[in-house]
Amino acid sequence: MHARLKVALIASCFLFLLLPPSWVRAATHIEVAVDQLNIRSSPGTTSQIVGTITKATRLPIIKQQKDWTQVKLTDGKTGWVINKYVKMIEIQQPKYVKSNVDMLNVRAEPNATAQILQIIDKTGVYLQTKKQGDWAQIKLSDKVSGWVNARFLTETSAPAPKPAPAPAQPPATTQPPALSQNPATTQPPVFSQNPAAPPVPTPIPATTQPPLTTQTPGPWEAPVPSTTPAVPAAPPSSFTPSNGQASGTIMLSEGYVIFSAPDFLSPVIGQLNAGTAINHYGYADGWYKISFNGVYAYIFNPVAGGQPGQGQPVSTPGAGVSTPNPAGQAQASIRVKNPDTNLRSGPGTEYAVIGTVQPGEVYPIVQTAGDWYVIRRGDNTTAYIAGWVVDRIQPGGQPANGTNGLGVGYNHGMVGNETVYIYHTHNRESWRNVARNTQGSSVDDPEINITLVGKRLGELLQTRGIPTMVNRDDFAQKLAEQKKSYSLSYSESYKAVSAAAATSPYLKYIFDIHRDSDEPRSKVAITLNGKTYSRILFVIGTANPNYLENKKLAEHLHARLEASYPGLSRGVILKGSNQGNGEYNQSISGGSLLLEFGGTNNTLEECYNTAEAFADVFFNYMLESQIAYH
Repeated sequence: MHARLKVALIASCFLFLLLPPSWVRAATHIEVAVDQLNIRSSPGTTSQIVGTITKATRLPIIKQQKDWTQVKLTDGKTGWVINKYVKMIEIQQPKYVKSNVDMLNVRAEPNATAQILQIIDKTGVYLQTKKQGDWAQIKLSDKVSGWVNARFLTETSAPAPKPAPAPAQPPATTQPPALSQNPATTQPPVFSQNPAAPPVPTPIPATTQPPLTTQTPGPWEAPVPSTTPAVPAAPPSSFTPSNGQASGTIMLSEGYVIFSAPDFLSPVIGQLNAGTAINHYGYADGWYKISFNGVYAYIFNPVAGGQPGQGQPVSTPGAGVSTPNPAGQAQASIRVKNPDTNLRSGPGTEYAVIGTVQPGEVYPIVQTAGDWYVIRRGDNTTAYIAGWVVDRIQPGGQPANGTNGLGVGYNHGMVGNETVYIYHTHNRESWRNVARNTQGSSVDDPEINITLVGKRLGELLQTRGIPTMVNRDDFAQKLAEQKKSYSLSYSESYKAVSAAAATSPYLKYIFDIHRDSDEPRSKVAITLNGKTYSRILFVIGTANPNYLENKKLAEHLHARLEASYPGLSRGVILKGSNQGNGEYNQSISGGSLLLEFGGTNNTLEECYNTAEAFADVFFNYMLESQIAYH
C-alpha cells in the first residue's frame, strides 16, 4: 500500500514537471530575441508584413495561437509574431488587496507589537507594495503605508474612481463652470468622457501668462533649473471647459507621472518631462486634466490654499505654437529615452509612423509644436517626436547649470536631471567567446564589451521612470591619445564622473560596471528557474570618506538580490589602497558602487539577464525607500 502511494506521488511530480512553463506562470509580454523581427497581419509566414521590431523590444500579449502570438503595438494596433524568435516573459502588474475581516489593524512595522496606524474593514481596496514573510505592506494614501498580516488579505481588482457631487450650474460669465466640491469627502471628482480626437491646442493670450518657474524637485525626476523668477497664478477650478477648448497651457518645470484617472490608485499610463509645455483642460483638487495619446489623462500637483505655490506648473506664453529655431542661434537637441521610439509625420499619435529611434541617440531640434519636437535626422530629413519620451539637451550640448571646464568632452547627451549615472572605467572589457583581443591576459573588444551591459541597465531603469545617464566615452582610447598608461584608467574616468556630478545636482547613484577576471564558470555563473546569469560582485573602496555609506547601499542591494535571486550576488568585498585603487571614484557620492558582472568566461546574454535582475531589485529598493514618491 505504501509502495503504491509512493509511486503515485512520484508520478504526479513528474507530470507536473512536464507541464509547459506557461501553465505554471502565464507570460504577459514577449521580448524580441533577434536583431529584427517581422510583425504580420495574421499568423503565418505568408501573411502581410505590417511592421518590424528590433531586439529587446517588449510588447504585451493579447492571445496565442499554436506557434504564433498576437501582440499589442505601441500605436494601439495589433500584429502577430512567430514564437521561435521571441522570449515569453512575465511583467508584474500592480496588486490590489482588501481585508477579509471586518476590523484589521494596519501597523507601522511588520510585527504584531508595532504601533497601529489605522484599522481597515472589508470595503477598502489598497495597493500592495511589498511582501515580507507573513506581512504585506499596503498604501493607505499617497504618503502613508502600513503593514498587515497577509492571511487577512484577499486579492481584488483595482478600484474605480467614485462619483462626486454633480457640478454646480455655471454662472453667467465667460469663465468655465466651477466644480462643486464636498469638503466632507475624499472622493476624486468626476470628469467628462474621453474625447473622440485630441483637443485642438488653443494659444493663451500673452498678457495673462506668468513666466516659467522652477519646482522643488522629486528625487527621480528633477527639473532643468530656470533663472526666471516664479509668478504664481491660480489655475481654473473646473474640469469641463466650454466648447472642449483648453483652459490654458502649462510649462512643467519638473517631471510628472500621468494617471488614467484623478486618483493615485489609478493606472499610470505615462510620464511628462521637465520643460514640456502642454495644454490643460481644467483643474480641481490638485489634479490637472490633460490630453495624452488622444484621451483625457491627469497629473497631480498639490496646491496650498487653493493657489499654486512654488513647485507648481504654471501657464506660459507661446506654448502650443510652432516655434522655429532662430537663425544664428545654437540649436538645442533631444536625447531618446526608450527603445523603438516612434517618429511621426505630424505632431500627434494619429499621424503615421515614419521611423523609429533608439535610447541614447541625440538629434537637433528644428522647432517645437506644442508638446512635440521637430527633429533633423542624419539623412537631413525631419520628423516629429513626442516630448514626453525624450530628454531635452541645452544648446551646444551643455547642461543648464554648466560645468567648470573639468570633464569637457565627456557625457555627451547629459541633460541635468539624472538620478543615476552609469559608466565603465575599463570600457573595453569583454568575454572570451566574442573578444577580438585575447593577447596575454587581455580579453577586450572595442565594440562587444561591458558598455553594452551598462546600456541595457540604463534602458531598464529609464523604462521604470528613473532618469539615468549612461556614459559612452571610450576611456581606453582617451588614454591612448594622451599616451597614458592603462593604470591611469580611474584618473581618466574620474573626469567624467565629476563632470556628471556637476551637471546634475540630483545625481545620487553612480555605478561603475566591470566584468571580473578569468574566474571559473562555477564561480561566476548561476542558473535560476532555467535562466543563466552572470553573478554580481559589489566592490567598495575604503580609501575614501564615503565608504561606509557606499558599503551600506551595497549590503542592502546584496540582501535584496539574495531574497529575490538566491545565489546571484557574490557578496560585498572591501578594498583598500594596498589591495587596488582603494578610491574607485567613490568619493564623489555616497551612492557609488563598483559592480563586477561575472567574468571573462560568462557571456553577454548572461550579463543582460543580470542587468534585468539588478534593475528589478534596485527599482524596488528605491520604491521601498519612498524615494519614488513626490
